[in-house]
Amino acid sequence: MNEDHRHIIMIASENDALKGGKVGGVGDVVRDLPAALASLGWNTTVIIPSYGFLHKDNPSRLLTSVQFPFYGKTQTGDFYEVTPRKTVDGVRHLVMEHQDIRGEPLYCNDPPGQTFARDATKYALFCSAIGKYLQGTARGTIVHLHDWHSATLLLLQKLHPEFRHLAAFKTVFTVHNLAIQGSRPMMGPQATVEQWFPELFRDASWVSGWKDPRFKEPTYTPMAVGIRFADKLNTVSPSYASEILQPSDHTVGFYGGEGLEPLLQEAHAAHRLFGILNGAEYPQENARSRLSWPQLCDIMEEELRPLLSGDKFHAVVYHRIGSLRDLSPSILLTSVTRVVEQKVRLLFEKSSRGKLAIEEICSFLDRYHGLYIFIGAGTTDYEMKLKELVERCRRFIFINIYSDRISSALYKNGTIYMMPSSFEPCGIGQMIAMRDGQPCVVHAVGGLKDTVIDGVNGFQFSGATLEEQVDNFTASTLRAVRTAAENPTLWQKICRAATDARFTWEKSAQQYSTLLYS
Repeated sequence: MNEDHRHIIMIASENDALKGGKVGGVGDVVRDLPAALASLGWNTTVIIPSYGFLHKDNPSRLLTSVQFPFYGKTQTGDFYEVTPRKTVDGVRHLVMEHQDIRGEPLYCNDPPGQTFARDATKYALFCSAIGKYLQGTARGTIVHLHDWHSATLLLLQKLHPEFRHLAAFKTVFTVHNLAIQGSRPMMGPQATVEQWFPELFRDASWVSGWKDPRFKEPTYTPMAVGIRFADKLNTVSPSYASEILQPSDHTVGFYGGEGLEPLLQEAHAAHRLFGILNGAEYPQENARSRLSWPQLCDIMEEELRPLLSGDKFHAVVYHRIGSLRDLSPSILLTSVTRVVEQKVRLLFEKSSRGKLAIEEICSFLDRYHGLYIFIGAGTTDYEMKLKELVERCRRFIFINIYSDRISSALYKNGTIYMMPSSFEPCGIGQMIAMRDGQPCVVHAVGGLKDTVIDGVNGFQFSGATLEEQVDNFTASTLRAVRTAAENPTLWQKICRAATDARFTWEKSAQQYSTLLYS
């Protein structure tokens, strides 16, 4: 690589360097990785959609406008350079504004039968605009695509005559979550490749080589395109890179390649697939400032108070917190996560004793005078399960919102952090909890397996079936609770090991530079 052209353009759907630019973990990566790469001499430009508001909510200036094909017409996209919340030499942040790219605030929830219709369309439009923007970029630039949202750029690179210039760029593709693939029909009048780029279908002989073989009707899967056509690809932990080479079996609780394992096996055999663990931020001053239980109650009540009018559930939670104010729990279990099947399924699966995992855990808490506080939002089905649990378990508090203030307080003041994800490409919650001195109970999958060492800086569990996973999950949780309550010397040693563990972006950036960019 010529030292004068050590330039990476990252294309993504999120960027937490910008106010309002994050929903999930992708935003963390494109916020932190470019800064770490800058210390290695790389210049990085991060580009995401503006979604109609990012160029307004962040300081920005119009950089350029490009014309690009979409819907069979010539469209115009405006590229703004945006000032991030924290500037870093060697890192630029751009957003692309177009009237047809809107989100809720970023992603859309489509009805059954139209999954990804709006999102796949707006990200295909985004990729077309990006493709034209890259026309003026110096040869030797590396184009780094993040997840399925950016993969349509590879379709344009390989097939579209107006994007032949993209052949000059080396491409890297990062799989953040293989379970979300962005599939849409190839042909038809609504949210299809034929609608987006009708000019490609003057001769549709190429379709057979690009359609997803898992579907009866010709189907376009951007995640599969990224895996198949990028020069190199990576997942966000080494263990996840290994797990996805195997077929999934959800009936026994195993989440692997999600139907794309043949493509991933080919990439692995061709030495194109790598697993690189995400990093976490480690502030220089990170003393764990413990709050008293009443102070933690104050924070939760203050965050919930504005919601009480007309919100019956949180009125119940608010009352529960007040009734427990004088409890001073000896053990505080915590979880900060999205409420989705991936994250919480195991809580509601049965053990060999016929009880739900969460019910057995609540019985431990009764025995040790502890509490479990869970904060997060997500799908209605699992939210309802957690809400119903509040009625059955006095020692369980579910706060069904996103609150940075409560989350930060739980990371810093919990005894044990629980992360029983069925799969976890990397995970950031366990890294934050460990950084803040809170050991974790985790399922030994993906990045959780790569960061938590059983009996050293936390507690792991595994199992070949759902029942085994639940049995081992509850046993590991009880082991952690007993250790915290009955063996203070060992517990303090585990807490120190958790605090001292380091998963830095500097180490990750070195691997990106060596394995993917060189």
